[in-house]
Amino acid sequence: MSIKELQDVNGTVIHPMTEMAAIADADKLVNTTSTQNNIAGIKNFVDGINIKGVPLSAIDFRNINSVPNNNIYEINQSGLYYYYSKTTNRPLMSISYLNGYILAIFKDADNGILLFTGGLTTMEKFEGVWRTAETNSAITLWSGGAKVGDTLKLAADVNNFDRLRFKLTTPLGNDYVERSTNKSTFWLTQVGLSGDGKAIRAAELTLDRMDDQKAMKLSKALINNGSSKADPLSDVVLTKVEGLR
Repeated sequence: MSIKELQDVNGTVIHPMTEMAAIADADKLVNTTSTQNNIAGIKNFVDGINIKGVPLSAIDFRNINSVPNNNIYEINQSGLYYYYSKTTNRPLMSISYLNGYILAIFKDADNGILLFTGGLTTMEKFEGVWRTAETNSAITLWSGGAKVGDTLKLAADVNNFDRLRFKLTTPLGNDYVERSTNKSTFWLTQVGLSGDGKAIRAAELTLDRMDDQKAMKLSKALINNGSSKADPLSDVVLTKVEGLR
């Protein structure tokens, strides 16, 4: 249509005398009371867009909340939070994430989920009860240098994990070995060949779980270099224990 046949939303022809008048009357083409461009609702381009009655421009996405009473279990509203190493009921995470951020999403005060963004660890509250934290990241339970006879004090109960990952340091090299946690004794085995490829070499560590489930003892470490008899290892043979869920 030409400028002089400009119509409003009701089909009424508007007769501006000039093109400038047509531009000035263009607001009559905007429907502010019903459906516009198949988007239902009232459109008000002066006041802006609202989310649950709060203007979008008024929401500060940089706002970071403190954990209520410094207790994770007291979070019951959606938002972004910052926690510290001494925040209570914080899930066990690697030392790199002793301080960090939590993204909280809550349906209501009794049902929600927390994401600890650094360690990618989640905690869910379901019907008012907090569930065990979950993560796909390995969590360091112990690190150091263990020899036969040493007791390893772990950072958490072994039963909190599906499997453990051990870092061995033997004459056969530095390797990770995983074992399920449904055992009372862990046998950790490395296998390799001799330099000439004529003999099989093997090392095996034995760790026994302690009664409190938060410690284990390195009771034996042997190596066989292809002979009929295995020899004990007296040096450091284990440097890390990690938990995985």
